[in-house]
Amino acid sequence: MANPGGRRVAVPPALERALDAALDKALAIQRPAVQNYLDRVRRRHPEMTPAEVVRHLEQRYLAAVVGIGGASGAAAAVPGAGTAAAVVSVTAQVGAFVSASALYVLALAELHGVPLSDPQVRRALVVSVLVGEGGAAVLGAGTAEADAHWAHVLTRATPKDKIAGINAHLSHLLVRRLGRRQGALLLGRALPLGVGAAIGAGGNAALGRGAIAAARKAFGPAPPRFPPRVVDVYPVFAGRPD
Repeated sequence: MANPGGRRVAVPPALERALDAALDKALAIQRPAVQNYLDRVRRRHPEMTPAEVVRHLEQRYLAAVVGIGGASGAAAAVPGAGTAAAVVSVTAQVGAFVSASALYVLALAELHGVPLSDPQVRRALVVSVLVGEGGAAVLGAGTAEADAHWAHVLTRATPKDKIAGINAHLSHLLVRRLGRRQGALLLGRALPLGVGAAIGAGGNAALGRGAIAAARKAFGPAPPRFPPRVVDVYPVFAGRPD
């Protein structure tokens, strides 16, 4: 990849593995945890409308990813830390960034009443938001006005046998977008501490703002009222199995 200094930085294999593992872990979050997160926000701010809750979620998300990036940049910039230590700090940052992003996207899905019971659909939605405009193109949305809010289209109209291929393509794009950004951060390990932290925080701020912009397009305007609480119900078998 290119950077302002003219050097090219390959995506470290450790970052690719960390990104894939972070996605698996982040997407394993259970729906009740997401609902509880939204409930806490609404209890603390009962006066908020759905649109105000969306803005609040955006602010919390951006503050979280900026803090994550600053901490990682500071660790990577410690003199004498070495490449191995820098990779460890950056891979940990990848995991934290993806986890915060998944919680943000899944909370928006709950707020908009978008069903995400299918794990593959959950993955496609979260990764497409992180990829941004490229993600919308892969999903085949964003070209027609009727399909502008592609989160809703994805969950109701995408054949399940197509989702696996979509996810493979999206994951490749995300590795290039996020992995290269974090690979560039490794160059900051020899910089003064404050500069390294600024690189990490500024880079994550850009990624976070991109995800927020993509999420706005994916979900569309906030609903006029909060959706009714829907509880997942699993089948109960009478009697004991033999």
